[in-house]
Amino acid sequence: MRIQMKQNDHINSLICNLRNKMAAFRFLVSLFLVCAFLFFPAILAATERFQIELYGGISFINPKDFNLFSQAEKHYNDIFFIEYLRSYDGYFVNEFPEMREVIPAGLRLRYHISEKFSFSLAAEGFTQTKEKTFEGSFGYSTTARENHTKRYDPYRLKVSAYSVMGGVHYRLPVGSKTDIEAAAAAGWSKANFKFSSNWSYETIYQATSISYQAVDGGVLEGEGSGHGFAAQASLRLNRMLGKRFGFFVETGYHYCRMNSLQGSGRETRIGIPGETTWEGTWGIKKEEIQTLWGDKTVSIPTNYWDFWTEAQHERDLVLDLSGFRLILGICFKF
Repeated sequence: MRIQMKQNDHINSLICNLRNKMAAFRFLVSLFLVCAFLFFPAILAATERFQIELYGGISFINPKDFNLFSQAEKHYNDIFFIEYLRSYDGYFVNEFPEMREVIPAGLRLRYHISEKFSFSLAAEGFTQTKEKTFEGSFGYSTTARENHTKRYDPYRLKVSAYSVMGGVHYRLPVGSKTDIEAAAAAGWSKANFKFSSNWSYETIYQATSISYQAVDGGVLEGEGSGHGFAAQASLRLNRMLGKRFGFFVETGYHYCRMNSLQGSGRETRIGIPGETTWEGTWGIKKEEIQTLWGDKTVSIPTNYWDFWTEAQHERDLVLDLSGFRLILGICFKF
C-alpha cells in the first residue's frame, strides 16, 4: 500500500512539473508574440533603411587623345594613299571607328540615415569595342594597267574601365510613391585600352611586256592602363511600384581622366621575320611630313620613342572617359 502511494505521489509530481513547464512555455510564447507585435514594425522600418540598386545605361564620351589612333591612320591614308593616287579612278572611304559612347552597368548599396538623406557605395564598369573591316582601290588603265588596294581586316579599338565610388543623396518627395533625387559621388577608377590595325597594301602592274605584284602589310597593336580620380553628379526620378521595389531614371555627368598610362606595343610586317615589341609611357607624338602638295602635321598616340626627338613629344596621352549619361535602374529595399 505504501509502495502504491509513493508511486502515485511520484506521478503527481511529474504531472505538476510538466504543467509548470507548459505554463512557462506558454508565457514565453506569449511574451515573444507581444514583443514581436510591439517591436516588429520598428525593426522592419530599420531594415528598410538599406537599399540595393542595379542599373545600366549609356554614357556619351569623347576621348580625344584615344580617338587619335583612328584619326592619325586616316591622315596617313590621306597623305600617302588618297592624295598620291587622286588622279586615278577608284574609291576609299577612309572612315575609322572612334569611341563616342559606352554602356556602363553597376551595383549600388545605399543606407538611408533619414527620410531625405542617404549614403551609398557603388561599383560599376563597362567594356566597349569598336571594329571595322574595309578596303578601297585606285587604278588606271591605258596601254598599261595599274591598281592599288588597301585593306583593314580589321581595325579595332577597345576600352574597359571600372569605378568604385561613395556618394551622398538628397531626396525630395513629389508624391506618395514618387520623388526627385540629387546626388554627388567620388572615388577611384581604373581603365585599360587596346588598339589593333591589321592592314595590307597590294600593288598590281600589268603592261604588254612586263607585269609585277607587290604586297606590304602587317599587324600593329598596343595596350595601356592607368587609374585616377572619378566623380559624378546626377539628378534622378524615383518611382516605387510596391513597398520595397521600384525603378528610377537618372541623368548626370561622370568625370574620369587618366594620364601617365603605361603599356606595351608590338608589330609584325610582311617580309620581316619575328615580332618587334616595346614598352613605355603613352604620349602624343607630332610628326611633320613633307609632300609635293604641302607640309602636313600628324599627331600620333604612341609609347614607342626610339629615334624620336624630345621636341616631337607634344604631351602625355590622357584617357578621358568623362561624359553625360542616361541611366535606368531598379531598386530593392530591405
